[in-house]
Amino acid sequence: MKASLSGLGKFPFVVMANKRDECDLHKVCKINALKKSGVEKAWKILENVAKQIQPIMSNHKWRVKLLFEVCPKNLSLLGLNVGGGLQEKIRLRRPNRDWDFFPFDQTLDTTFHELCYNTHGPHNANFYKLWDELRMIIPFKVEDFSCSCLSYD
Repeated sequence: MKASLSGLGKFPFVVMANKRDECDLHKVCKINALKKSGVEKAWKILENVAKQIQPIMSNHKWRVKLLFEVCPKNLSLLGLNVGGGLQEKIRLRRPNRDWDFFPFDQTLDTTFHELCYNTHGPHNANFYKLWDELRMIIPFKVEDFSCSCLSYD
């Protein structure tokens, strides 16, 4: 992987891309972490997420062009899928606390949620069924961090 500086509005971030510019099918093509305190840890978290979801993406024939960290103004927003996998935006840190990262399992679950949009647009029975199936592939305790105050779009 090579790193380069880039930007998204007023939030600069660091891009980590595969050695070739083209993206293989069923993989995460690029990873971006916000350029702020703890950027190295954010990179590692995103790299680990990408490794964990690769078999799932291959099985479902999904591709994510850009997996990146966001810090949205909506404090309860944990993730966002743009364009059915063109971009997966994931909040890695608690709001206004640069060094306070969410537990990896919660970040992975948020990523699963966002991946479901690659197949199902609205939150319906099929969406939640797929999300539950993804959670079973890599077991963890969802109840450890479930909270009705958190939202996904």
